[in-house]
Amino acid sequence: MNPSVVCVDIGGTSTKAGVVDSSGQLHFTQSIPTEPDVESYFEALSELIEQTLGAAQADSHTIGGIGVAVAGFLSPQRDRLVYNPNIAWLEQFPLLERLWSRFEEPVELETDSNSACMAEYLFGTGRQSQRFLCVTAGTGLGVGMAVEGQPLRFAYGCLGDIGHIIVEPKGPACYCGGRGCAEILVSAPALAERFARQSGLASEVSLRDVIEAANQGNTIALSILKEAGEHLGIAISSMANTLFPDHIAVAGGLSAAGDSVLKVAEQVFRDSASILARSGVSFSRAALGPSATLIGAVWPFWKS
Repeated sequence: MNPSVVCVDIGGTSTKAGVVDSSGQLHFTQSIPTEPDVESYFEALSELIEQTLGAAQADSHTIGGIGVAVAGFLSPQRDRLVYNPNIAWLEQFPLLERLWSRFEEPVELETDSNSACMAEYLFGTGRQSQRFLCVTAGTGLGVGMAVEGQPLRFAYGCLGDIGHIIVEPKGPACYCGGRGCAEILVSAPALAERFARQSGLASEVSLRDVIEAANQGNTIALSILKEAGEHLGIAISSMANTLFPDHIAVAGGLSAAGDSVLKVAEQVFRDSASILARSGVSFSRAALGPSATLIGAVWPFWKS
């Protein structure tokens, strides 16, 4: 029986924490903003973990460690973030060492893309898969792949920057320095900004607002989500042509749009990928949805 593990998901917009028990159930979730001052952020993160540990211990959980999923690239030792333009201020900060010193608990860092993938592999739609591709569309576009139960690590602890695959060569400039990347075309901030601009809204909106508007029949929101599904499908087609998964799941905030995005993405995938790459491949919404990354932060403690 695996012990419970404190899980943390450091994203570009917010940082979430909770506790995952041995059955994969998530408890005591709370969040803080991911704010761009490294020392004050570390203090807020530490307080968040302390509160989570306190709640778990009060509920009689035995804690086996702290698993931290980080958006971006990790060092070869997986002890710190080395690259993420969304949270560049956290790059090279000795996160593993500082957390271990603060809590004196085992600490594991993992990329957010691998965390989401392994959560879905262990507890979601990837359980019977030998070559499982998990695409997480949220603040960014993270992609992880599990082959026979282990994450692929091509570069920087993960698949590399595969979320920045080019899908529209003359498309918008991306903060990665490229142009027409999948991420800049399907990420939550980009879709929200597009909706606000096309709707003439002065106030800031979120991806959730876009999805809610689409559910109410808003034609601008529906058009934006359809286009996001098309771009996502093109990106997944290219990934499948290279990696040959047997199952593909879409996780993250964009997956909450449901058929407005996922049916479109699957149809584009079926129409665009090579015959061999799409043969026998199943395609689904990730069962764990937006919680996948947070739950998957604990997987290094449970690997065989």
